[in-house]
Amino acid sequence: MKSLALIALCLFTFSFSNAQQTFSVPEVTPEQEKEILYNHVIAYFACGMTFAKTQGVSPEAYGKYIAEQFKPFWDSSQGFPAFANTIMFILKGMHPANEMQIVKQSNKMLQFKLKNVDALFQMGPAYGITYAEFLECSKGTLETLANYMNTSFEQKTTDDGWYIVTLKAK
Repeated sequence: MKSLALIALCLFTFSFSNAQQTFSVPEVTPEQEKEILYNHVIAYFACGMTFAKTQGVSPEAYGKYIAEQFKPFWDSSQGFPAFANTIMFILKGMHPANEMQIVKQSNKMLQFKLKNVDALFQMGPAYGITYAEFLECSKGTLETLANYMNTSFEQKTTDDGWYIVTLKAK
């Protein structure tokens, strides 16, 4: 009987040790890294908006709140070109397959457009928000930062999926 129990114990131990999962650090391509970062940033942004809505805060007001937190990292003395270039850089990173084109530009004005800003919302609401709410929040954030940087900000969308931004130095 002891030998039967010993054999059962040995089989159990062998089975258990062979059934353990081994783990390894994943290898990701640069494209996958961008996609992962995009998904996290958008998810955190959207979930924050969803929470703000549960507290009775509008998407635009939440966007303004975000901008107020970001203001200390912006130097208004850098002027319009620095602000415009930084905003283009930030918005270019909104989606890994983002298409960006400059439409018009001068020393005091820049208009550019982007595709795929709505990528997360092409199947409908995501993380508890709609694309319209996402745009309202973005407007609150970007308009507040633009005002702080002595710039006017306008955004609009087109029926064929373009998100158009116009910045003008004040």
